[in-house]
Amino acid sequence: MKALRIATDILITIVAAILSAIGLYTFVNPANFAPSGIDGIAMMTQELFGINMGYVSLIINIPLLVIAWFFISKKYVTYTFFFTVLSSVMLVVMEKINMYEYVSPTNTWIAVFASGIMLGVRTAMMLKIGGSTGGIDIIASIFQKKKPYLNIESLISLFCYIIIGVSFFVYRNIESVIMSVVQMLIFNIAMNYILKTTRSAVEVKIITDQPEKLREEILVNLKHGATTIKCSGMYTGNEKTMIVTLINLHQMSELVKISKKYDNTFLYFGDANGVWGNFRWNKNDAVK
Repeated sequence: MKALRIATDILITIVAAILSAIGLYTFVNPANFAPSGIDGIAMMTQELFGINMGYVSLIINIPLLVIAWFFISKKYVTYTFFFTVLSSVMLVVMEKINMYEYVSPTNTWIAVFASGIMLGVRTAMMLKIGGSTGGIDIIASIFQKKKPYLNIESLISLFCYIIIGVSFFVYRNIESVIMSVVQMLIFNIAMNYILKTTRSAVEVKIITDQPEKLREEILVNLKHGATTIKCSGMYTGNEKTMIVTLINLHQMSELVKISKKYDNTFLYFGDANGVWGNFRWNKNDAVK
C-alpha cells in the first residue's frame, strides 16, 4: 500500500512538472510577460541575459532546498527537488529541440489563461502530495515552520506583486504587467479549485430545547449523524442543546421545515467547502 502511494505521488510529480514546463515554455515565454514568484524571476532573467529559465530555476531552488532540508519534512524537500529538477530539465530540452510555442499577434490573452490554469493545477497537485513547486513556497514553508502564526499568505502575495511590478522595467510594457496580474488571479482560482475537495456540504448548527425529537428527524428522515453540545442561553441562562450536523445541499429546505415543527428552535448554516471522512453522500450509504 505504501509502495503504491509513493508510485502515485511520483507519477503526480511527473505530470505536474510536464504541466509546468508546457505552461511556461509554450505559453508564457512567447507572450512576453512574467508570471508571479520565482518563475517570474527566471523568466525575466532569461529575457535580459538569454539564460534558459530552467537553469535559473535550479540555481535559485537548489540552495533553498538545502536550507529547507534542516527545517521542513524530508518528504517535502524530496518531492520538491524532484519536481524542480524535472521541470527545469524539460525547459532546457524544449529549447534545444525548438519545441512548439503558442504565438498569436492578435490574442495573447489565450496564453495568460492557459498558463494560469496549468501553473495553478501543477501547484495544487504538488501541495496535495505534500511537496511544492519550489521558490517562494519553500521560503514560505520555512517561515511557517518557525513562525506558525505568521500570516505568510499576505507576505507571499506582496512578494509576487513586487516581482510583477519589477517586470515592467524588463518588458517596458504596461500590458505585460496587466497580463501578469490576470494570470496570477487565474492561477489562484485554478489552484484553489483543485485543492478544494470535489464534494461540498452544508454545516448546520441547531439550538433547541428538544434535541431528542430532532435526533430522530436527523437520523431517520435525513439519514445523517450529528453531534450534540450542551450550552446555555446568555440572556436567560436556560440550558440548551446545540446540534451540529452536515447535510447535503438539497436537504437544507427539508431541515428548515423540520425545525419549524419545534418551538424554541433556532438554526443557522453555511457552506462547508470541504468534507473528508465519514459522510453520507448517497441514499444507500450506511449511517454512522
